[in-house]
Formats: sequence, structure tokens, C-alpha cells
Amino acid sequence: MNVKKYFICLVSGSVLLLTGCKKELNQQPPDSFGDANAFRDLNDIQLGVNGAYSRMSAYSNDMYVNTLVADEAKLGQNNSGQGALTYRLQFGSDGTSGGDVIGAYYSYYSMIDQVNRVLAQFDKIVVLPGEETRRNIARGQLLALRGMGHLALLQSYADRYGASKPGVPLMVQFCVTCKPARNTMGEVMAQIEKDFSDAKSLMPVATSSTFTDTVMNSVNIAAYQARTSLYKGDYNQAITYATEVINSAVRPLASGQNFSDIWLDRSNAEVLLRRLYATSTGIGALWTTTAASANVYIAPSSKLVDSLTSYENQDLVNPVDTFDIRKAAYIGTNPDGYYVNKFYLSDRGGRIVDAKLIRIAEMYLIRAEAYAKTGNVTLGAADLNLLRSKRLTPYTNEVFASADALFTAVMDERFKELAFEGFRFFDLKRTNLPLQRGATDASPEWQTLAPSSFRWVLPIPRDEIISNPNTTQNPGY
Repeated sequence: MNVKKYFICLVSGSVLLLTGCKKELNQQPPDSFGDANAFRDLNDIQLGVNGAYSRMSAYSNDMYVNTLVADEAKLGQNNSGQGALTYRLQFGSDGTSGGDVIGAYYSYYSMIDQVNRVLAQFDKIVVLPGEETRRNIARGQLLALRGMGHLALLQSYADRYGASKPGVPLMVQFCVTCKPARNTMGEVMAQIEKDFSDAKSLMPVATSSTFTDTVMNSVNIAAYQARTSLYKGDYNQAITYATEVINSAVRPLASGQNFSDIWLDRSNAEVLLRRLYATSTGIGALWTTTAASANVYIAPSSKLVDSLTSYENQDLVNPVDTFDIRKAAYIGTNPDGYYVNKFYLSDRGGRIVDAKLIRIAEMYLIRAEAYAKTGNVTLGAADLNLLRSKRLTPYTNEVFASADALFTAVMDERFKELAFEGFRFFDLKRTNLPLQRGATDASPEWQTLAPSSFRWVLPIPRDEIISNPNTTQNPGY
């Protein structure tokens, strides 16, 4: 695949180094390192797996772009052009105007490439007695990462889900010279579902005592299966997988200070998978500068701030304003106004904050939405009310008159609960809802985006189109 021209000189494991590209690869001296002699045992495989995890930084880009092209944010007081074209929906497929939106295409295929390189070595290494479980876990983690990568590519670079629609190139083996055409969305989805299923079958069952949120395991793979099923519109499967995660009880819903501490990296409550940033400001510095003054590049939208300011209960006679813990946890204030607080501070320093890729709260929202779509208003309302009860004080359970009313409430809750975590644009897109920004958040020419607009599908990078004659650009670009 020609996207690999951007990383053809990368290596299979994190300890390897090549100094040339295609010509030199064909003329390697006998004592040089390459895939053929780099992997000798399971320790080498683990280094390769670590290399695949290191390329998960693409998810931070997804969080940033999802926020920019949706209604969660606006250009900050100190914005000097960062993300402006993306926010104004003026992005293209080139590196100048489309730098924000095309970057994930290369990043996810880089991760997938690393996965495929390492998977190809499993049957060649020496496995000592007793290492079979460890080998299976390593293989399962790689398959899960490949499924995650292809799912993310579909969400950004393909239309709303339809099995026969153009998807993205499906890559399941390492190939430098391949120039693949785009597979259908159904073909890519079938491989995603297979990768997740195969991955989970290789994993031991994670329990509250063995679960970790820094690597792939049986619970967070099930969480991605739930997300995938919702995206596909398979609501019964979404309910099944979300229930599996919820019932595992490895990370129950949090409230109070325990919830607020999630965003300071002082608590791992609710987190099912995170991208570690031990010393890097890789995600935090996208929103504010790292200086003490913390100039604001991208600010929370007034629409979001207002939605978290108060919640009026359903008692029309005696309405009560309800305190929403998420406002202070998600949004901070300084002399320049509001800023994104989710990635602002940890004990490791300013803007050094882990990216939370998936949380248990999402599972309740997935299940509530799926229940609404299948007509089970009672169970869907129970999930939504439980989540709200952890965020709002005081809170009285809401009764919904119809499945449509419940669905609307769930979408509103996703807007608030999952803000800045990489969902809003995808949510509006998959549910065929328009983008509607607030009047104080954007100029009239980029306040709205109709469901029929081509811009719901991000552009394939122009360089990929030029170098691979077998692929095609998305309409409008």
C-alpha cells in the first residue's frame, strides 16, 4: 500500500533501525537487521507489540478533529490559526489545508502495518514451554489493535455505514509494494468483527483483580465490540456486548471526587483503556499552551458550557436547578475565558494527561441508545437515569413517553458526557443529524452542516490518491 511510503523505513520492533528504503532493503548485508532475523523469541515479539501500542497516538488526533468539526468547541481567545480551517469546515485533502483531518489516515495505517509485521513472525519464533498463554495474549492484543485501527478509518474516511458502500483499503498482511483498492464497508467490517472475536478468544477472562486499562484485554475488547455494533446499527449485539462489559464490574460508574480525579489522572475509575503520556503533552497541548498563562487555542463552545450549567428537572410546577459535576471537571476558566480542562493538568505536569480512549459511561450510553432503537424504553431509561444520577445533584429519574424521546435524551447526554473524547462528529454522522453550532460559537457560514454535505466524510490524503492509482477520493474533494 502506498501509504507506506511514509513509514517504509520504520522497523518491525522498537529496538530496530534501518537506514535505507526500498533499494537498500533489497541489498541488505548479512549482518543487518530486518524482519527475517529481528524476531527470535517471545521477548522480541513483545517489543514489536509495544511498538504497535506506541502508535495509538492517532486516537488523540481523532479526539481533536472530532471536536473541531462538531459543536463542542470554538476557536479560543488566543487562537492564531491552529485548527481554524478545520473548524471552519474548509479543509481539503492536501497537507496544508487538510493537515488536521488527513493525519489519522497515515497514523492508523502505520499502526496496522506494525501489527501485520509482527503477526507474520509468530510462527517463526522459538516458544519455550509455558509461554503459550503469553504468546496468545500478545497475538490477541495485536489483532485487537488492528480491529481498532480499521474501525477508526471507517468512521472518518467512509460514509455512514452501508455494507456495499466504499470503505477503506483492508490491510491484513505486510506489503510494501501493494496498491490496494478500497474494500467495501461490509468487507472491512467483517474483518474488524473477526479480529475482535479472535482477539478475545485468545485472552484470559479479565476480572476486577486482573484488569488493567493500559493494554487490550477481554473486557475492553468487548467494549470495542459494543462500539462497533452501535456504529454498524446492530443494536441487539450492541446490547449484548455493552452488558458483558457492565456486568464484568471491573470499572463501575464513579461519582463525586472520584469522578473528577479521572481527569487529573489521580483515579482510574471508569477507564477501560487509556493512552499513556508519561511526560508528553501530546494531547494536552492541542487545546492550551503549556506555559503558566495557558493561552487558549481551542475553547469549549458556549453551547456545551450552557448545557452543563444547570439541569432543570421534569417538575413543571417546582423546577429545580441541578448541579452537574461534569462542568468543573471538563471546563476550566482563566482570564481568557473557558478552556478544556479534561487534558489540562496532572501530577506529572501541565498538559501531561493520559487520553482516555474508552470508559464504562460509554457502555451505559450505548446500551441506552440500543434499547431506544429496539423499543425497550424502560431498560434504556434505567441506564440513562443511572448515569445521570452519578453526575447530577439532586436528580430525579426521568420518565420517557416514547423511544424517540429516549433516543433524543441519550444523544444529548452523549454530547455532555463524552465531550472532547472523540465522539461528537461521529455521533452526528452515524445518526444522520445535522451539525448546529451556537450563534456565539461560529460565524453564520460555518454554523451548520446538513446531513447531505460531503464533509461528513473526511478526504483521503491527496498524496495517497496520486501514488496509488487503484484507490479513489471521497466525493467533493
